[in-house]
Amino acid sequence: MITFLILAIGIGGVIFALGGLTGNPQEATIDGRISQLEGPHARAVRPKLFNRLGALVDPMVKGLAVSRRLDRQLYQVGWAWTPGEFMLASALLGLATGAVAYFLFKHPLIALAVAAMGALGPTLQLRQRREKTLKAFGEQLPDALMLVINSLKAGNSFLQALQMVSRQMSAPISLEFGTAVAEINFGVPTEAALRNLRERVGTIDVDLMVQAMVIQRETGGNLSEILGNIHDTIRDRIRIAGEVQALTAQGRLSGWVLSGLPVGIGLLFFLLSPSYIMGLFTDPRGQMLVAGAIVSEIVGVLVIRKLVDVRY
Repeated sequence: MITFLILAIGIGGVIFALGGLTGNPQEATIDGRISQLEGPHARAVRPKLFNRLGALVDPMVKGLAVSRRLDRQLYQVGWAWTPGEFMLASALLGLATGAVAYFLFKHPLIALAVAAMGALGPTLQLRQRREKTLKAFGEQLPDALMLVINSLKAGNSFLQALQMVSRQMSAPISLEFGTAVAEINFGVPTEAALRNLRERVGTIDVDLMVQAMVIQRETGGNLSEILGNIHDTIRDRIRIAGEVQALTAQGRLSGWVLSGLPVGIGLLFFLLSPSYIMGLFTDPRGQMLVAGAIVSEIVGVLVIRKLVDVRY
């Protein structure tokens, strides 16, 4: 009975997290219109109960460093979640997967390991999406700088050059430059808007570009020539990054092979001799070994990712 209760709570939590239940249709329509007016990073329309629970969690984690870092990462990937809502959804997902594992295997260690994997799932997906978004932003940055340089050489103002980037280029760089332009139009000083752009993106290339722009506005100089030097530097960094990816390809492939080898061997034994492999799931000692293998697999993946993550 307790197992079914935990399972029901976990599945219900996932339904709330994924937005399966809605509140008042009229309120949802109004929230949707407000979200359209607020732009691409607007708050998504989600169940009222889930929003209330997230609002209760947000004050608890507001002062934490992990909350501030998570808030920036959620903004970078365009997910309209607050840190509290994201943590709540991760906890509910972990509870649901843990309840299902306990219902299937009847072992607390396996349920705990599966719950940890379920709770880490959204974080891993967020990290993957963030890396993909920042990589796309970095690849677009040299073209954006060249567009700014050509616009300045054509006699346009700095603000007009930023507007050209926001209008003529695609996301994600157009969104960030468009936000900077909107801030300047609303009265935010140009230097402050550029620093806000640096804080939102948080990459070395953007920091280099913003520092050059801010220093030029304070001390003077030929901005197009300065940005040309920054453009060449960023191009070289992208070339070096490609070389690093090529040199570490073997290590990354080895990591994938080593990570998938235990799972593949287990599936092979299950197909060839199910009675032989099922002892791991029916015997308490085997269940402990399975739980230890899952934890070791996670640790091994993290260690291999750290080894092939070369800083340049």
